[in-house]
Amino acid sequence: LPLRGRQRSRLASSVSPPLNCFSLESSRSGNRRRADCEAANKHGARFSFIVTGLMLQNMIRAGALDSDFYNLVERDPSLNGQAFFVVVIANGLAGVGAWIGLGEVVGSEIWEGVRAWFAFGTWIGLDDGGLPFAVVANIALALTGWVVWAWTTGFIGARVFGGTTDFAEMARVLGFAQAPRVIAVIPLLGPVAAVWTLVASVIAIRQGLDLDTPRAIGTAIGGWLVWVVLQLGALLIAGTLFG
Repeated sequence: LPLRGRQRSRLASSVSPPLNCFSLESSRSGNRRRADCEAANKHGARFSFIVTGLMLQNMIRAGALDSDFYNLVERDPSLNGQAFFVVVIANGLAGVGAWIGLGEVVGSEIWEGVRAWFAFGTWIGLDDGGLPFAVVANIALALTGWVVWAWTTGFIGARVFGGTTDFAEMARVLGFAQAPRVIAVIPLLGPVAAVWTLVASVIAIRQGLDLDTPRAIGTAIGGWLVWVVLQLGALLIAGTLFG
């Protein structure tokens, strides 16, 4: 429901940046919430339930494979922060699912080698390769992959397939494309989340680079192969140094 004036003023903060209201323009209910969002901006609202609601709504639209939404994301730099947090939240939950499903995380022996090498203590809670390790490792790997894939898909799509984009645009659309990974918190849904995220990524690449679907698929495959090669190289190096 629309916010009343008193409710809006409770959200106020004099030092806050404006909220993103751009992505709420495509429906009647969206127009109403956009009006509330803009009213809150006049008071400098920050970190309110509006922020959380906007981000959740954007994640739902991304997971629904909404092409218009990815077009909005491509053009809206104010969504950079949301794209980052989508990657962190979705892959943190996926890390929880991996830990539940596997009992122990593949690669935890490498962590033990790293901890011994640098004489880390147990204060960070990662010494046993358990749940904290699963979450931290999954987020770190996902953030690295996000940056690498945004750059490689942008490069391949522009140079090979004639698309138009920049790194920030690709990072935004591919960040939101990871929204479906939240369901991987349920271990049995991990494969479903992977396929869903791949489809969302193809749509994100298509909209972000202004390509047709076949060329977007080719770009996704090329970027994925580069990322796989880099991961294998990193695992080999880590296994050699800390295994």
